[in-house]
Amino acid sequence: MTGKSVKDVDRYQAVLANLLLEEDNKFCADCQSKGPRWASWNIGVFICIRCAGIHRNLGVHISRVKSVNLDQWTQEQIQ
Repeated sequence: MTGKSVKDVDRYQAVLANLLLEEDNKFCADCQSKGPRWASWNIGVFICIRCAGIHRNLGVHISRVKSVNLDQWTQEQIQ
């Protein structure tokens, strides 16, 4: 299975951590609250936990939500 080795998972977590350090990513893309810890990976935005619930209710055909640090990411999702 591609992209699931421990080394890859650690590298993807580091990429996400670096992305969250960028000024535009320090706030939820929807409500502007500080410190988003979730992401809609098909849209390419970081969101807060409240907005993550809203995105999940939209359905996966619109928004695919994952936790930045609780879920494992694949190379496709990072890109």
